[in-house]
Amino acid sequence: MRNPEIEARCQRFMDALAHIRKLGLRVIQADERRVTLVLPVQDQLNTGKTNTYLLGGALTTLIDTASAVSTLCVLPEFEIAPTLDLRIDHMKAPTHSQPLYIQAECYRTTRSVMFTRATVYQTSVDDPIAFGIGTFMRLGADVVDPQMKALVEGDIDGDTGVSTEKGAQA
Repeated sequence: MRNPEIEARCQRFMDALAHIRKLGLRVIQADERRVTLVLPVQDQLNTGKTNTYLLGGALTTLIDTASAVSTLCVLPEFEIAPTLDLRIDHMKAPTHSQPLYIQAECYRTTRSVMFTRATVYQTSVDDPIAFGIGTFMRLGADVVDPQMKALVEGDIDGDTGVSTEKGAQA
């Protein structure tokens, strides 16, 4: 079931990352376990003489980002969780003229590691482009830069740096 607070938290995290803003990744839906993102069609992400092949780095970034964002769905507060391992199984080439969607889920959380799985698709999750399996190391909420934490949690505005209504109440 959709959770607007988690959706906003996930989008604020992605908006704080310049390369993710450049790619135009957007949250479509999020709940307490999973997130769905969209990567819009962009000619600069295609390669080859006919521009029909998606750059591999774009797909890898999509899977890594969605997997990392899915960990935000399960955590009570923002933590730094770097990628330990990411495996990608490519099923078929994407159609260059359609956006890519990804559904990622954090399916297991331990004291020190979080485990994720993701499916990249275009028309249906049942017709996958690629699968991703990731592990992320939990460093803890105490090592997060306070300004980054305030931004992700919605306590300050990302554009102005000014305290939000939520931040003023905290």
